[in-house]
Amino acid sequence: KQWYQRRVRVAFFVGLGFLACTYFWEQISNTVTRKYIVFGDMSYSAFWAFLFFVDFCFITDMWRKTPDSLKSVMSAMAKSNLQFTIVCSLVCIFLLALQAYMAYKQLNEIQNDASGLGGYNDTAGFAGATVALLSRHTQNQRAATIRVH
Repeated sequence: KQWYQRRVRVAFFVGLGFLACTYFWEQISNTVTRKYIVFGDMSYSAFWAFLFFVDFCFITDMWRKTPDSLKSVMSAMAKSNLQFTIVCSLVCIFLLALQAYMAYKQLNEIQNDASGLGGYNDTAGFAGATVALLSRHTQNQRAATIRVH
């Protein structure tokens, strides 16, 4: 039991560290440092989302396997505590997965800014090439029309 308490404390302080990094984000000018912070945040959130998923499956399965005779003897407070634990672990899964996804988007944004592309996306590149081709085609048509007349 003691090893679990230590890990929970460490996880809490790591979370506080990421919160402090968010607070001082504007003062961090090094792109590599920002990338490491965001990658750490993404992997930390994904790891905890996975752990909460395992916890959700374990607790839900235990509640399902609990005999109805034992459930009827349990107090209403004990039942509601167990059900609340299941709901909280489910909510934590979605929130941590959302946080990991947002960190992933921020990591892509940092990589695009660092590479000098400035938010480059493939569709804009293709659209720009299409406009250039169409303008050349239009210029060639105008030149052909002028020669005919």
